Amino acid sequence: MSQALHTSSTGINAGQSQINVIAHNVANINTAAFKAANMVFEDLYSHNLSYGSAATKNGGGTNPKQIGVGVKVGGITRNFAPGTFISTGRDLDCMISGSGFFVVQDAEGKVFYTRDGIFSLDSAGNIVTQSGMKVMGAKSTYSNAGSSRNLKVPKNMLAKVTGDPNLGNKTLSSLNNASITGGDVVFTVDGTQYTATIAQNDPDKTVGDLTVNEMLSMLNSTGAGNIFSIENGAIKYDESKDVEFISEGTTSKFVAESGLVLQNPGYELNQVVSLTDVVNYNDTDVISINNVSIDENGILIATYSNGSVLTQYVDEADAIQWKFTTPEGVIITGSDVSATGSAINDSNFTIELATMINEEGLISVGNNLWQWGPNAGDIFYGMAGEMAFGPIESGGYAGSNADIAYELSNMISAQRMIQMNSRVFSTASSVMEILSYLGQ
Repeated sequence: MSQALHTSSTGINAGQSQINVIAHNVANINTAAFKAANMVFEDLYSHNLSYGSAATKNGGGTNPKQIGVGVKVGGITRNFAPGTFISTGRDLDCMISGSGFFVVQDAEGKVFYTRDGIFSLDSAGNIVTQSGMKVMGAKSTYSNAGSSRNLKVPKNMLAKVTGDPNLGNKTLSSLNNASITGGDVVFTVDGTQYTATIAQNDPDKTVGDLTVNEMLSMLNSTGAGNIFSIENGAIKYDESKDVEFISEGTTSKFVAESGLVLQNPGYELNQVVSLTDVVNYNDTDVISINNVSIDENGILIATYSNGSVLTQYVDEADAIQWKFTTPEGVIITGSDVSATGSAINDSNFTIELATMINEEGLISVGNNLWQWGPNAGDIFYGMAGEMAFGPIESGGYAGSNADIAYELSNMISAQRMIQMNSRVFSTASSVMEILSYLGQ
């Protein structure tokens, strides 16, 4: 009878442990990116009354006679299936639609992993979690080591154009899809107004041909006379003539988008267009950030108050490059986007994801965070939508994957398990009480 008491008590303890697991799952039914746990049981060793015997020539064999001595918790597994997408409308909320974990870092530099994609922008331009942990940025599309650089957006910047000595030899097709449109350049000479119509650009022309030679030819073909010439890389006109350009508000898109600037006062039309945008962080004359969003590859898109856009992209060699779009729509990419100061040097716009051989080997540490465990195996890093990583869905976050109907069903089973084992315990106790009176 004492064995029956022990056996039934293991059932009671195991049922209570299962209820504890279920209670945690139900409590986190609305927790962002929560991963439900499931408990499985194993029987304890058996008391052997007989090991059985093999068949002989004259007799048959016998099976072992065993009495089990209870149940134990065999394991607690995690379900890492993605939860339901919860729409919030916030541009910095995102969900991984597939495999992968966000990589975050605390103030002491310790790395954790999470599926919670509720992010925000702090006062320094860092992308952070709800608890202030920094979200890490990817250094490549796939790597066996983390980048150790966090996501950071220049909250203020000054985009200014500088001279490029090699610009004139580049074709329009090499301007990263820059489109310099045609238009009219309106000016007066000695009181007579002239209009030079610039044709739509040809992608095979060089920048020098378009912005200097063609411009010069069109200006001199208006009937105003050959008063324009090239001097030291700039369009210059005869100082003896009273030449005046109409105000910039009515000049053509050709002038604005090619970078040709009407000097006023002065007698030169200078070529200052360049493929290099120099970005200074916290300059005295800055444009401030308006909005930050996230695309399906986990790349930040920063839009500034003047309409310019700073982001990153993956080139044909699988390298992460910068991409800057001017307010006029000219796209500047790759090595043509450079920086002074700390704006881009300290910034990273691509969210880093991590995956491991065995994600169930991760250790939960609370706050929707996981850390590496000895059975997790090697960890690999990359970006969303590349290699084995799932794409990013923005505008919401991953909800809990706990199934309330499944949990309540398991809770009823655990409750009945405890009730029935309690009945066995009570019966064994009653039998022992009867035995204690024998012989009196």
